[in-house]
Amino acid sequence: MKISVQNFGIISDAAVEIKGISLIAGPNDSGKSTIGKIFYSLVRGLNPDEIIFVSEKNETIRNYYQEILKILRDNKEISLSEFQTSKVDQNWVEKVTEASIKFELTQKKRLINYISFLKHETELEFQSINHKRREVSKYFSSEFNDDIQPVFDEEKITRILIEDLEGSTTLEYNYFPTLNRNINLYFNNSFFIETPSLIDNSLQDSILFEERFSREKNTHLKFALSNESSFVFKEKKQEKDIEIILKNISKIINGELIVDDLRGVVYEKLGKEINIDNVALGIKGFGIIQLLLKNHHLNSRTLLIIDEPEIHLHPNWQVLYAEILVLLSKKLEIPILLTSHSPYFIEALKAFSEKYEFKEKTNFYFSQKSKDNLSAKIIDVSNDISPILMSISEAYFKISDIENE
Repeated sequence: MKISVQNFGIISDAAVEIKGISLIAGPNDSGKSTIGKIFYSLVRGLNPDEIIFVSEKNETIRNYYQEILKILRDNKEISLSEFQTSKVDQNWVEKVTEASIKFELTQKKRLINYISFLKHETELEFQSINHKRREVSKYFSSEFNDDIQPVFDEEKITRILIEDLEGSTTLEYNYFPTLNRNINLYFNNSFFIETPSLIDNSLQDSILFEERFSREKNTHLKFALSNESSFVFKEKKQEKDIEIILKNISKIINGELIVDDLRGVVYEKLGKEINIDNVALGIKGFGIIQLLLKNHHLNSRTLLIIDEPEIHLHPNWQVLYAEILVLLSKKLEIPILLTSHSPYFIEALKAFSEKYEFKEKTNFYFSQKSKDNLSAKIIDVSNDISPILMSISEAYFKISDIENE
């Protein structure tokens, strides 16, 4: 999957492709996390859940129906009982439309508007282009609080070209979103790991079934950490690879995280249970991968997005974490998108991608801010990551200057 982004928030131009592992580095406030949130919103928005669709559609129709009844009730010439129904269909809509002539202009306009909204909702089909456009819009609204178009140049049109196995489609934002073609993505799910601190005793509550249908990325992740998926790898070799990777993680953190409805969340270390509130965030960082693997939520069609995974990790563990990610993508074909500031983690990722002959499927990108710091471009530096390392090393030069004063 590849996206080309123009004029989205601080990003003026970006083209990012995920073949195996893709990493974006660069200064703060340069759009790195924005790309991750865009990928997350697109993958989940273009793969809507039918249960959510039916539930929200019925609720919306019911709300419009109630508003229409309120307007009808205020007109003494109309018998409200004639419009009360358990099924809103085309005949009912036509009947209300005919009744609208009995209202003065303001009320008539309100009634016609509600009828129009209601008709649109009843005609909306699951996975139609309008349905997917609406879903993506809801995810963007949730992730970006509607701050999508360029802050310092609002007249520019936000545009995202999405390229995938089935072809391409373009999403444009000019106050309202438009989608020019309906496509089905190869990726059908995504998890966004923002912080390991979400592993706490509230995970026990996420065992509840309704949490599965949340659009909010942390709630969506929590459900996966607490519940097993029905997915099974077709090849036995991949199941063995999972066992090996899980053993490697257990060896690194000297134990494993366990979630159940009786004990809640515990960290088992050398046969002893430790309260999750007393567990280091670095251990929780590895624990998230551990739980997602044990619950069978990671596969070739699930995009794993991790924002600055090196946070809370000692440099030695950053190196080990990088190796785990390369093995996940190499052995299990799990697509991964990363952001990072750490030279240890970035160089380790590069070294392990070469060691495990995964270089061709590992991409590095650098987020380069404009001279006025008002926008940023994300460029492909896979063949030469020196721009990333030079950007990070500026801090060392500043420290050296201070010491030499």
